[in-house]
Formats: sequence, structure tokens, C-alpha cells
Amino acid sequence: MQTAKRKMTGREALQVLLAGNERFVQGKLEHPNHCEESRKGLLGGQDPIAVVLACADSRVPPVDVFDQGLGDLFILRVAGNIINDHILGSIEYAVAHLHTRLVMVLGHSSCGAVNAVAQGVKLEGHIASLTPSIDAALKRTKGHEGHWPDNAAMELARATARKIAESEPIIADLVHEGKVVVVAAYYNLATGEVTVL
Repeated sequence: MQTAKRKMTGREALQVLLAGNERFVQGKLEHPNHCEESRKGLLGGQDPIAVVLACADSRVPPVDVFDQGLGDLFILRVAGNIINDHILGSIEYAVAHLHTRLVMVLGHSSCGAVNAVAQGVKLEGHIASLTPSIDAALKRTKGHEGHWPDNAAMELARATARKIAESEPIIADLVHEGKVVVVAAYYNLATGEVTVL
């Protein structure tokens, strides 16, 4: 059932998401706000607790990963969790007009886009527009200990979160005023666990 929510701080919203992820990992899902009453309660508007920019990968569904429901998350999905003006505009809408206090960039293990660029696959058409940001993350993590593409996926999430937090004028101002928190996180496909980077 959809219940009236006090406007959470960004840190409080982050704790709600991490608690939901813990339920997901343990297989103790509550599936909140999935009923008819919740759906009808959203007819007048939305009040999401977080913006989640996630990869378009079908194995990374934020509502499930964080055990949330209808109206809880403002989700943007694009391969490699890359940002552009359309993505930034959507985030600006959520933080400035819906007053959402948390923005999370969610990278993940075994990212197909990152793996393709790491392997030197020639991406054609509009897919190639993903390459520059991914390539930059791969270059920054080359030679680091661990799995290179997964390291790059984490670096890409961190770099994207920094770009969002510094995006002027709207988001940067809200971050500077302490009204919005921007975090990078990483989803492990094998364990289901989300780690804040």
C-alpha cells in the first residue's frame, strides 16, 4: 500500500535502498507498493525517494534489486550508465521539481558495453556514442589489480556520478546546498549485492 512519505534526506534514502538490497540478497523481499491501492494513489503525482541511473542491462532491474515498488524510484537506464543532456535533464527534473534527494549511478559486473570496448569490438551506428566514456574508464583502470572490465565499470559509475554532481546550474547548486546527495554504486551480478563506491 502506498503510504504518505516524509521527504527523506539523501542519506536516509540511501539507507532505505541498501536495506532493500539486503532483503533482495537474502531472498526476503517485501515487494512494497505493488498493490492496486498503491497504483491508484499515484494518479495525482509521484514522490520518488531516489533517482537511479542504471545500465540498460536486463539483469539489473533497480526496483527489484532495491526491493522497492511503484512510485519509489525515478529510473533512467542506458547502456553503460552513460550521461548526456537528455539524462541530465531528466535528473534535473527529478531533483528540482520532484525534490528527490538522492541520485545514484549504478554500475554492475559483467557489463556488456564495457566488455565490448575492452575487447576492442568495433561498435557501429549510435552504439559507438557509448565508447568515449567507457574507453576513458578503461584507460584509468588499466593495470589495476582485479578484473579490468569490472574495475572500469566501477570507475565509470564514479566518473558519471562526479559529472552529475558537478552539472551546472541545477544539480551542482543543490549538491552544494546539501539538498541532494549523488553516489556511485556497483551491483554484483553473482551475489546480488550493491556496494556504495
